[in-house]
Amino acid sequence: MFAPLAWRRGSLNGMIAFWFLMAIARGAMALRGESMDSLFFPEPTNTTVFLLTGVALITLRFYLRARHHRRFKQKVGGVGSIDDMLKLTPREFEEMVVELYLMAGHAAKRTGATGDHGIDVVVNAKNGEKWVVQCKRWTGYVGEPVIRDFYGAMQHEKADKGTIITTGRFSRKAREWARGKPLNLSDGEHLLHLWKRASKRAKAQSTEKTASPIQTFDR
Repeated sequence: MFAPLAWRRGSLNGMIAFWFLMAIARGAMALRGESMDSLFFPEPTNTTVFLLTGVALITLRFYLRARHHRRFKQKVGGVGSIDDMLKLTPREFEEMVVELYLMAGHAAKRTGATGDHGIDVVVNAKNGEKWVVQCKRWTGYVGEPVIRDFYGAMQHEKADKGTIITTGRFSRKAREWARGKPLNLSDGEHLLHLWKRASKRAKAQSTEKTASPIQTFDR
């Protein structure tokens, strides 16, 4: 029913979106009393095949998402050093940051899109604030120009706070420029410390409801 597709990120989502558009079109045809016979199948076989295709696509999407999440959990579960974080892909690094916020009880998600003005993660904090995060999987220093650009993006997004997270370090000028602004700068050592502590407490919370809150970058 579908031509071969190069399996890249978003292909399956595109197929599912196309299926839903076709479902809407078929619904409109049914309301007008038009025939929905295809070149391959008469009715009601055609509708049955169409519905089964949709079920198969959606089931496959959930399966792939669950498999990715399971593999991601296994990979980040072994993070114990900055070198381990550098071995993550940019997407995995962003997902690790999302996971840290989720473990702290916030709602967080990757933007996962281009044209995001340098925003990689959006957090809806427990206190009702909107936080934006930029992730830098770097080995060197993050300088003042990066902080300035991000601050502009933060204001554009009308966020209450912003955080830049890097596996590297921040230059002295970058930290000086951020001082006094609603910005948090987290370098590799700080991130690793938070991740280890959050992972440990998350495990404790699975057995003890009274575990203390997990700290993130924003306090």
